Amino acid sequence: MRSILRIRLAPAIASSIAALCTTVLLFSGLLTFHQPSRDSLLPSSWTTSSQPNASPSLPLLPAEFYEAHFPNRTLPDTLLHPSLDLLADRLSEFLHRPILSYDDSIEYNQEHCPLSISNQFVKPDRPRGEGQFWRENVGVEKIAQMRAGIVKLLEGRIKEGFKVVGDDSMPGGQGIVLTGGNQDTALRLITLLRHLRRLNNTLPIEIFHFPTELTDESQRQAIQELGASMREVSGVQISPGAWKNFQIKGLAIIQSSFREVLYLDSDNIPLRNPSHLFTSSIYLQDNIRAVFWPDIYKDHTKNAIWRLIGDQCTFDHWTFESGQIVIDKAGNRGLNLAALWIASGMMGSGPDGRDFWFHMCGGDKDTFRWAFRVLGLEWGSPPRWMSALGGLNEMAYRFCGHTTLQYDLVTPKGFTRPPPLFVHSNLLKHLGKSGIKLGNTFTHVKRMSLDGYSEPSLNFAHLGVYWGNIRGRCLDLELHPAAATEFTDEEKRLQFVETIEVGDLEGRPFDGFEEAFWEEGGRVGGW
Repeated sequence: MRSILRIRLAPAIASSIAALCTTVLLFSGLLTFHQPSRDSLLPSSWTTSSQPNASPSLPLLPAEFYEAHFPNRTLPDTLLHPSLDLLADRLSEFLHRPILSYDDSIEYNQEHCPLSISNQFVKPDRPRGEGQFWRENVGVEKIAQMRAGIVKLLEGRIKEGFKVVGDDSMPGGQGIVLTGGNQDTALRLITLLRHLRRLNNTLPIEIFHFPTELTDESQRQAIQELGASMREVSGVQISPGAWKNFQIKGLAIIQSSFREVLYLDSDNIPLRNPSHLFTSSIYLQDNIRAVFWPDIYKDHTKNAIWRLIGDQCTFDHWTFESGQIVIDKAGNRGLNLAALWIASGMMGSGPDGRDFWFHMCGGDKDTFRWAFRVLGLEWGSPPRWMSALGGLNEMAYRFCGHTTLQYDLVTPKGFTRPPPLFVHSNLLKHLGKSGIKLGNTFTHVKRMSLDGYSEPSLNFAHLGVYWGNIRGRCLDLELHPAAATEFTDEEKRLQFVETIEVGDLEGRPFDGFEEAFWEEGGRVGGW
């Protein structure tokens, strides 16, 4: 009976389908002919005669999260210009990422970041000091608000006339960007400039400072004689009472006249001419053109940043140590520039800037990583994890590190792997009168025997600060006690902490460095 009924209905169904298809085709034709284009909704100065690469229409934003921020549930019209299609696509994807409650995120994130491991190598005062903020101040509505704020930040920069997406037509070439200007950083800048000259650096150098800084004429003259130009940063002010004014870094890179930038902190001195970084394969791969170096920790499983960005927790990457950055504003198909704008907003002043985002990190450094993750961008990382550089604490004969030692992106002739490149003395300025002088400043390196960036056993390496009896704050490296039970037999045999005199390092990269450091005005203490 069923087969007979199906045969009898078939002609009627076929006739109905044919009529329906004809109607749909006619209606679609009318829509195609009459529907206004995206260009017709934008200023006439933005329209072009042909936009073959325009993105398809973006999906509406989730009403429950974003209707209060974007009543039409679409991105702002300013971001819908065809030249910004890629940026709009990435922002739309970002706003469609799940928004999880605190409790839901813990279970979700533990799949890749077990608390048993996270609790061992994450800076202990981070979850202890900020755990309540992550739990109570970063709810679903707050996450939606902060994500919408990122979109509105870019909208605002465009309306102010700024370029937010880079391209190959951008002028500028390559150069070095430094920041500083108070009494201590100015003196360190002069030391760094002298050392770059010693290394035969030929890249142009720009120093960015706040309007009230670098007012000493003798210092300005010394900087000019060393070949650097000085520029006041705009759009940001010193934050009174702040521990450090990190907010200058992102805008300094954006406002520099260089398209490709090597950024250096004032207390970060390279061991050899760093200009080769712009031609390294890690920097150039897939036109990413952005390299960030690792810090000593990874983000905790409970850190609210995973929910804010919409990522699942991973131990694949370290937090960033931003004392050195290599970036092309036109890299990642131009979105590196947009990421710099986002990072600069996160480290800026106010409740939508550092007052909020710095609860998830210890300063400007990770705003770059989060900005890249907002846009789904990749970055390059050095082949080796950082080491600690310093000397021996005379009283207890214990290693006292005061410097982060970062590694090269390439392996030069005469080496079997990338050697040390950046001597970032980030604790040396905090030691004060500690007996450090020529001959005992940079004498030993403490490192892991297996120090590849992605080495899993590094999850049990612990770099922490202790108070030395003579030298003050000291950085030391050790294996977490849990390694004794968690390591395989092979890891126990191959992974260990080693302390090496700098003269025994492959290729002797430190030969003459300490003498040059003091001769060029190197100093201990200050800020």
